[in-house]
Amino acid sequence: DTLITFLRAIRTDAEVLYILGDLFEFWFEYRTAVPTSGARVLFELHALVQAGVRVVYIPGNHDIWLGPYLAEQVGLECADGPITVVHHGRTLHLAHGDESRTDRLFRASRAILRSPTCIVLFRLLHPDLGALLARLASRVSGYHAHLNPCPGLDRPLAHARHVIAQGADMILCGHYHRVLEKEVDGGTVVFLGDWLNASGTY
Repeated sequence: DTLITFLRAIRTDAEVLYILGDLFEFWFEYRTAVPTSGARVLFELHALVQAGVRVVYIPGNHDIWLGPYLAEQVGLECADGPITVVHHGRTLHLAHGDESRTDRLFRASRAILRSPTCIVLFRLLHPDLGALLARLASRVSGYHAHLNPCPGLDRPLAHARHVIAQGADMILCGHYHRVLEKEVDGGTVVFLGDWLNASGTY
């Protein structure tokens, strides 16, 4: 309800809304079925688009399988990864935030999940079974995050310095479930926090 109230509040004066991934715990589009969770939010996003607000969706690690439904039926602009834009004279680099991870296991799992073969095989599963497997995987991921709730920020901040050196004024990302606004090498790094569990930040 809080999120929907926010989306309705910006409908009259927003130019563009950027979603930096993981809006859904899991998103996968079968050819004739889409997830039922989050339908109310999708309706509000569609209303934003109808009101003339651009909605740009950058996928996260929980919703890497964005498909044509969100673009064709809801009207979202689905990006393949991080984007750089200019607003009010400032160059903004917008990303989910997991791009700075270099560990081999994460890189390998992401490559496998995004491969056409994996997508075809997953489509063979019944949607309910696919959603169940995704929830189980998310719980395992959440368990490991609970064991290590505050991962070091050295790597993402080093990545941010690299992006700032290439001309960005500000880097904004989600993923880390931590709130941070920090000046780094003449630029600003913002971690958006956590809508549900941290402090209601966005």
